Amino acid sequence: MLIPLLLAFYVVKSKKVNLFFVLSLLFSWIANLIFISKETNDILLGSFFFLVYRSLIIYLVFKLVKLPTKTPLILGSIPFLFIYTTVCFLSFEVMGNSILVFIVHTLFIVFLGGYSLGSFIITPSKSNLYLFVSTMLFAVSQFVFVLKFYSRYDYLLHSVAMLLFVVAQFYLTKFILIKDSPKTKYEFVTSVKEL
Repeated sequence: MLIPLLLAFYVVKSKKVNLFFVLSLLFSWIANLIFISKETNDILLGSFFFLVYRSLIIYLVFKLVKLPTKTPLILGSIPFLFIYTTVCFLSFEVMGNSILVFIVHTLFIVFLGGYSLGSFIITPSKSNLYLFVSTMLFAVSQFVFVLKFYSRYDYLLHSVAMLLFVVAQFYLTKFILIKDSPKTKYEFVTSVKEL
């Protein structure tokens, strides 16, 4: 019920509801419901819904945050690429054929991570900080999720991964709320930190 609660929080707090964000949360919720099943076909279907969710989020970030050049994106991607390369090496044997799906998800999050870190470095604002923290928490949650395969405390690590995922979703929602809130006609931004 966490995603529906987050969706309700967003709708109540938003002055202008972004339908793409609402749709992305719905895809994320459906993916999480499908992931409850342990069947391989269900996991692949859940991964598809999660890829649609990630695609919508990347589209929204592109629309709401502009980078002047590709250099911040490339430099910002390096830490995320390092994290995910390590995760792929750790989980290669455990995941088997599912590693290809994981690699596709990895490319999406490395790109989003590079974009969010690059935008925060170029323009250190509250909204860009929320986006960066959200992306970092998504990355760490997947790292913790893979660690559970190598630990006898797998239920505890699974809970930690889910908690990180929920907090990441919350910060992403805060980012969207700041970026989508319309400025009134005579309201001026006096500092970049207000954005």
